[in-house]
Amino acid sequence: MLTQSILLLTSICIPVLFLFISPVITREIFSDLRFMRILHYVALALFGFALYFSNHDVQTYFSLPDELLVFPLLIIALIYAAVFAIVTNNFADVETDKISNTGRPLVKGTVERKSYLMAGIFCLLYSLLISLLVNSTMFYSILMISAGYYIYSCKPFRFKRIPFVAKLLIGFNSLVVAGCGFILAGGRLIDFPVVWAVFIMLPLSLAANFVDLKDTAGDSKTGIKTLPVIFGERRAIHLITFFTVCTYLMAALIINLLWVYPLCGIMAIMHITLLYRKPYNEKPIFLIYISALFGLNIILLFNKYLT
Repeated sequence: MLTQSILLLTSICIPVLFLFISPVITREIFSDLRFMRILHYVALALFGFALYFSNHDVQTYFSLPDELLVFPLLIIALIYAAVFAIVTNNFADVETDKISNTGRPLVKGTVERKSYLMAGIFCLLYSLLISLLVNSTMFYSILMISAGYYIYSCKPFRFKRIPFVAKLLIGFNSLVVAGCGFILAGGRLIDFPVVWAVFIMLPLSLAANFVDLKDTAGDSKTGIKTLPVIFGERRAIHLITFFTVCTYLMAALIINLLWVYPLCGIMAIMHITLLYRKPYNEKPIFLIYISALFGLNIILLFNKYLT
């Protein structure tokens, strides 16, 4: 408990300290954190937690003081690991960002490249240190997620250029985080429900193709074959809509509570309406998407009290 408390305090103090040591880079990292994407992984870690406690007594977890800081530290480790993923992605996507994301630090030229890269590497090493000191499952999960994002974004692999494979890799990362949450809650990986693993890997990850819609112009110029680049924006939206419907429908079928069906239907309609709205805006779609994930967690956690 003492070690975890020290790690929690240190994790909060580090960015404050770096605001004095390197204020420009620290501010740029904060402004470019992409909280919605981080919340995606936080929601999936909590999904693993909720999935385990949908069949177990959650009070047993909170009666163990050594476990209380594990999930907050997982979230912190995910945030620090995200910095590395964002920094390396920014290096890999400079040409694309010059067209689609002109506010990124490397495009604006507001950061010194070497120092910016070193900040990203430091954040990765610190996230690995946190996870190693807390739990081996957390360590291997952070390591796999970081490696997954690196081969997704960066040369020589740069799997983001390959449609479907790219999002399946993101789906794998999502499954790793959910599995980590499940194990940290007290479960065993072998007991993670296969049907929910399929849900994460297929419809959920494929529905996430909406994140590429805003980058179509830049991706097209730099040869990244996303769905909007291959099929055109309108056809890609039709395809993403299909994946989105499959996601909400599969979740409703797995839970199989009468009142969940209309709830999923309403969320799906809101989600799809935002996909077609002009001008396209990713933020409200992400808000619906993240809200649906957290809503799913709540339903799973309290399902035994609702049936």
